[in-house]
Amino acid sequence: MTKKQVKSKRLIAAKNLKRGLIGLFAILAIIFIINSPILKIGYVKVTGNSYLPREDVLQIARITEPINIFSVQTDVIQNYLQNDLRIDTAKVWRDFPNCLNIEIVERLPLAVMNCSYGYVDLDKNSVIIDTYKDPKKIQKPVIVGVSLDDVYTGDKVENEVVNKVLSYLGYLKPEVLQQIIQINIADANTIEAYTLKGTKIILGNIEDPEDLANKTNEFFYDVNLSTKPKFDRFDLNTLYDDAVRKDEQLYNSASNVLKNQQIYQDYQQKTAELESTITPEESKKIHIG
Repeated sequence: MTKKQVKSKRLIAAKNLKRGLIGLFAILAIIFIINSPILKIGYVKVTGNSYLPREDVLQIARITEPINIFSVQTDVIQNYLQNDLRIDTAKVWRDFPNCLNIEIVERLPLAVMNCSYGYVDLDKNSVIIDTYKDPKKIQKPVIVGVSLDDVYTGDKVENEVVNKVLSYLGYLKPEVLQQIIQINIADANTIEAYTLKGTKIILGNIEDPEDLANKTNEFFYDVNLSTKPKFDRFDLNTLYDDAVRKDEQLYNSASNVLKNQQIYQDYQQKTAELESTITPEESKKIHIG
């Protein structure tokens, strides 16, 4: 081997060593960057959750704070969230340098039912979207009179009466739904709802859920505006029509009074205008005559 060949091999070895060192430093730099505390996500921002607590959303997303911004796979987290029955849609994205955004649209429960191991939340389609044992977690009206046995998250409750009740609850205004605490379906022909103030509302067999919900919304509106004593019992199928007729009679009576008052005021005004146009001499003639 000549000196030239030896020198050439040494140069190649030196270049390879240099490249190896550069590659090693690059790897170490990447490891340092990935594990740098500067790149730890300082806050995970969760929006769109009104029913699910923030902690539950993070648990579903399998996130433990703090996490590194480069180790976050937003598409994986998004799939975790959307695979949960309590979440309809989810969107996950980064806000550099140190924030992760999670935006969800919840599949909200409408009612709660008892089951063999605790409670289940039902959505508008009678699908069980959550199960739990702690009664403190109950946030919606409890359907009583029927108990569920072996049911699991994702199951659909096949009960015609329950379906009617959920449809009825779905048509209620949010502020009215908050006032309902229990619905008794023990008698399918005389379903009863109970409010926070202890009022019992007779719903009957809920033939027309939307119409019944509209009457319920109107009932709560009238009760909130009324200065009369509150009802202890109210039958939406019979008493509501009577109450409407009475209200219409009172309204018509009051309208007639107002109309008579207006006529009298118009008469006084015209009389005053007429008197203002009469001269003193004409006035005396009128009084003497």
